Amino acid sequence: MLAAAAVACDSGRLGAPVGGTLGTGGIGTTGSTSSSGLVGTWRRILYFLADDGSASSSETTWRFNADGTASRLSVTRNYTAGLADAQTVDARWEPLTQTVRITYLPPSTGTFEFSYRVTRDTLYLASQAYGRIAP
Repeated sequence: MLAAAAVACDSGRLGAPVGGTLGTGGIGTTGSTSSSGLVGTWRRILYFLADDGSASSSETTWRFNADGTASRLSVTRNYTAGLADAQTVDARWEPLTQTVRITYLPPSTGTFEFSYRVTRDTLYLASQAYGRIAP
């Protein structure tokens, strides 16, 4: 059984808190990517320790650019075995009223909408917290 310790986690609701933003556009409209609080680089790291003592982590870094492009870097590490694996996915993003639409670019495929909010230096994307690491 794995025990997980999250560096950043969210147990709250997705409503916009004081000092935060929820979405960017008006109802039924698309917001401007250049003015969105999503622009920047955001990271989430989860650490795992198994019953046998092996240690690993899962790291996800999102980069949302003002021009509507994005990338997601996923790094999985097994500290016990000394192994790591990384995967980068390029995408386009579009902020909507209370969600962000992310369309993966080839060779990946798919379009997804995630609820989000930004509070100071924390992005809550689909209720998962990411810390800002660069503007």
